Amino acid sequence: MKKNIRFLMFFLAIGLFLSWPIHSLYSKLNQPIEEQQLVALDQIANEFLTYAKKGDLEGAQQRIIQLAEKFPNQHLTYPIRIESLNAVTQSILAAKKSFASTNVSEQQLLWHATQVRVAIDALTHEHQPMWRSYYPSLVTQVQNLQQSAVERNYNQFREQFDENYRLFLAIKPGMSIQLPEDQLASISAAYDVISKEMRNAQMDWQLVREALRDLNGSIQTAFVGEEKSTFARLMMRPDSPLAILFSISIALVAALAYVAWKKYNGEIRSA
Repeated sequence: MKKNIRFLMFFLAIGLFLSWPIHSLYSKLNQPIEEQQLVALDQIANEFLTYAKKGDLEGAQQRIIQLAEKFPNQHLTYPIRIESLNAVTQSILAAKKSFASTNVSEQQLLWHATQVRVAIDALTHEHQPMWRSYYPSLVTQVQNLQQSAVERNYNQFREQFDENYRLFLAIKPGMSIQLPEDQLASISAAYDVISKEMRNAQMDWQLVREALRDLNGSIQTAFVGEEKSTFARLMMRPDSPLAILFSISIALVAALAYVAWKKYNGEIRSA
């Protein structure tokens, strides 16, 4: 009995160890050609951002040219809104134009590279897109804006708002691919209210604070509103590594239960 259990535990460990490579191989073998092309596109976008961060403008320019040539001919694996498709296309074209220019700051170039990277990533990473990783920065900036609005410090508020709005614009094309239209519209509407108020000669701080509360709530909904169901969605996928691990565990537990039952049944008969 103990020997059988040791063998079964050994095979359980081997099965768990091999489940991820098996999952990766299964995914690659069953990957449609359109999905393979998207993965290649995602790699180019990643290299584009990497070169931009390193200050290798020549390498970055080559990658954005590749993206500008390949993306219009790319067939997506699932339908997206025409507005979202246009947003990604415009981000690529704007980045290409900026990297071809000689009078654009490195900070602006890096912003364009980030926007393109986040947008392409959203097309290939449905469950864990890069734009979600910006949630801590975005929500912290909104909290700082709320504090400045309470203190009515206009100069500080203006500087913080410009920084926060630039971050939102950088990840907006990526967000538009996966968020419902009404969620993105509510975030944009809150920014529009604040921007309009800042252009007035005298700011209505009460209105600004209300818009910031709406903005904070909309961001919370957009970024964390669906996170509770992520595990369930992952488990329901037929190619999920968690599903494979679960299946192997169930099979081995059933085998252990069968061996135990046979041993118990044999002891009863020999008694």
